Amino acid sequence: MNNIVYAGKYARQADYKSRYFEIIVPYKSGRIHFNGTDKEFAAGNIIAVPPLKEYSIPLEADGLHVLLEQAFLPVKEITVFCDDKQSGVRHAVLQAEEYLNGGMPKKDMVLSALGNLIASYVTAYCTKAEFSPVVELVRTDIAGNISNPTYALDDYIKKLPLNYDYVRKLFKKEVGVTPHEFLVAQRMELAASILSGGISNKYSNYSVSQVAEACGFSEPLYFSRVFKKYYGVSPTEFKK
Repeated sequence: MNNIVYAGKYARQADYKSRYFEIIVPYKSGRIHFNGTDKEFAAGNIIAVPPLKEYSIPLEADGLHVLLEQAFLPVKEITVFCDDKQSGVRHAVLQAEEYLNGGMPKKDMVLSALGNLIASYVTAYCTKAEFSPVVELVRTDIAGNISNPTYALDDYIKKLPLNYDYVRKLFKKEVGVTPHEFLVAQRMELAASILSGGISNKYSNYSVSQVAEACGFSEPLYFSRVFKKYYGVSPTEFKK
């Protein structure tokens, strides 16, 4: 979730659209053209561009650029906003560039955290309203059942006073993924945090079985398969 696939100098051409969520940090003032209109931006602004949105920026534009894969962002249109948290987004992008291009230890863990941080900044700045009440209910229920291996998300959604397919489509529209995908992503983030954070029980580091249980999986083997599909390595390899 919010995986960083590129961070560095802005080097895109005019009339471009990407399959990734783009965050642009311009160094100078300028204009971005999209949907037949021009929108001005200033140095210190941040430009958020959802996937497959065509836009153009003058070729002489200079700045930073980050691409996020599987971004969970409720931003549907190109948005320009002011980064008023002492250049929080800019600083996170610079850190991402350093870790992405360097041989730092546990760089995947740091990049994951930076991707989520950047996405959180963008969500906080761009979201003018909270999630709709039913989507917020589902998100809250998922958060309360991350470690529950008997949690039946479908059953919960079907008990809501709204059509199941409507809730699922609304959730995906606002969050960017289905409820099930969101649940898996939250569990995988928790697993990665436990494995890479050095958390231990009274006697030793947690085993894969214990991590699986803490993340809501009753079967360690299934947990390992899901983890490897999500991160590309097994839980044991990720821990090392």
